[in-house]
Amino acid sequence: MGGYDFAYISKPLILTEALKKGAVKRLKDTLEFWIHVTRENALHPNSKAYQLIVRTRLMHSYARLKIKDKKHQWNHENWGEPINSWDMIATYTGFSLVFMQGLKKLGIKISDQEEKGVFHLWKYIGYLLGIPENFLPENRQQAVEQFYWWTTLQNTGDDDSTQLAQALLQENLDNTIYRYPFQRTLLKNLHQSMNWFLLDKEVNERLQIPKPSKAYAAFPKIVVRGNKIFQKIYLRNAAQYQKLVMMGDIQQREVLSDYIKHTPKDFHY
Repeated sequence: MGGYDFAYISKPLILTEALKKGAVKRLKDTLEFWIHVTRENALHPNSKAYQLIVRTRLMHSYARLKIKDKKHQWNHENWGEPINSWDMIATYTGFSLVFMQGLKKLGIKISDQEEKGVFHLWKYIGYLLGIPENFLPENRQQAVEQFYWWTTLQNTGDDDSTQLAQALLQENLDNTIYRYPFQRTLLKNLHQSMNWFLLDKEVNERLQIPKPSKAYAAFPKIVVRGNKIFQKIYLRNAAQYQKLVMMGDIQQREVLSDYIKHTPKDFHY
């Protein structure tokens, strides 16, 4: 959600009309990609993860060509090349630097070794996606510097950003994983409370994300408390740590299975 507050990087989603197709399919694709590339020993050539990376790289190439066909709609001076290397690095930063920052805010402890591993993993994924290797940050300091300089070329959220944000919130109601409307509304309210917890007030207001009631505003604090208790139980030794990793893997794959099952089948790129 926070990425939508950078106006220019979201323009390819608008120009390729991904907004009109809703957010359910985009979330499913992102979730499928993330889960497969982050598993142990996932990135062997011709593996499922490797195929997803190649597919994403081809989709980026195709999108660039289609956007360039709409020259009169693309502001090259402000936005640069469609899906350019620096925008891709900023996205990479979202999966590494920003991802870990969000986890820490939710009470998750991340060791120096784990942080190093996350940056190393995503540098290799970025390389496979076609980002020049020498531009990819290897650690927190480099990532912060890259991200800071990139933000100086971005405008804050605009009308397109707001539409994308609202489509992402609407995904809670459009998704049929939960059977009853009241369950979907509850999920939407919980996600809105997380947005207000993780993002600055100004960002939430620009993206027109409704402020949660006091009851829902307490939800992130409950999550933080639960994470801290969970870690005390499962981070006592290597065996318990591995058990926690296995539990997380199972839960994440179950969510992906639900998304695959409930994503519209008549969607075409």
